[in-house]
Order: sequence, then C-alpha cells, then structure tokens
Amino acid sequence: DLGAVAAGDPNIPAVYRDPESFFRATYLTADMRGLLQEVLAALAGSPGHNRVLKLRTPFGGGKSHTLATLLHAARSRSALSVLPEAKGLPDPGKVDVAVFDGEKFDARDGATVPGGRQIRTMWGWLAWQLGEEYYDVVQGHDQDRISPGGDVIKRLLTGKPKLFLLDEVLKYMERSSSIRVEDST
Repeated sequence: DLGAVAAGDPNIPAVYRDPESFFRATYLTADMRGLLQEVLAALAGSPGHNRVLKLRTPFGGGKSHTLATLLHAARSRSALSVLPEAKGLPDPGKVDVAVFDGEKFDARDGATVPGGRQIRTMWGWLAWQLGEEYYDVVQGHDQDRISPGGDVIKRLLTGKPKLFLLDEVLKYMERSSSIRVEDST
C-alpha cells in the first residue's frame, strides 16, 4: 500500500515504513540497482537520464515494492548505505517526493487536508504534498477539475528535485470519468 507507506501510517509494519528497515529486508537485484541509478542520477541533475519512467510488471511482479524502494531512496538516500550493492549510487540531496495512490484517492470527494481545504484532483494532491505554495499554482485547476497545462506543471518542478510516484492511476481515471465537468467528464 504505497499511499500508506508514504503517509507513514503506523498500522503499516516498520519494515515497510522505515527506510533503513526496508532496505535491510530488500535484496537489491541488478535491475533494481539499475533503476535506482537512473532515478537518483536524474534527480541529481545528471544529463542523459530518463525523466519519465513507466514500470510494467504483471500482477505480483513487484511494482509496489519497486515504488516503495524509490520512495525511500529519494526521501532517505543515506538509508541505502545499509546495502553494499548500493555503493556508488548517486546522492541527489534533498528531494521533494509526492505520491498519488489512485486506488485510495476518492475521485468524487477528493481529500480534505488540515485547515479544511478540499483537494479534488490528482494534480492538486501531488502539488499539496510539495507544499502549500505549490498547491497555490494549481488551485484553480484543482477546484475546476481541469488538468494543468505544461507551463503550470513546469512551475511545480521549480526548486528542489521532485519525484512523483503514481500508482493505480487507471483505477482513479475509471472512477473520475463518471464525474460530470461542464460538457465532459
């Protein structure tokens, strides 16, 4: 449950929630090391690395574990040091991480955050996790349920490196397609 891991839900066992415990229990395969190399190098600003990656795994293929690995590595790069196989992986420094779990995010009601603000869309939820100043950038889009354009998204990417982890987006899209917005869904 990536959303619960990202939120630090105390009901999630520490082996998933705590980065160091997680890495101690993780076998770093060559493919996983390659993915970490790619993502951490991109976050560190190294040229020539993919900035958008799509994980393709069959059911039970390790997608959630892979996303949790990326989450912990970006939030706590030093925790990777418990793995000898992680030696030499880039250190991007401080990284802003935002997670969208489409299975948990309610397409109709969204989420209520501290202060009573109602977040209505995937982009609003991602921006809110980056900070209120980033949410302000997409607030109109979020409240009108309109996806932001490239120039707006570019403003979300300012400052520290950003890692967006998206899980179960199709489930969210299926549910949100039934919500009427003007003459469309």
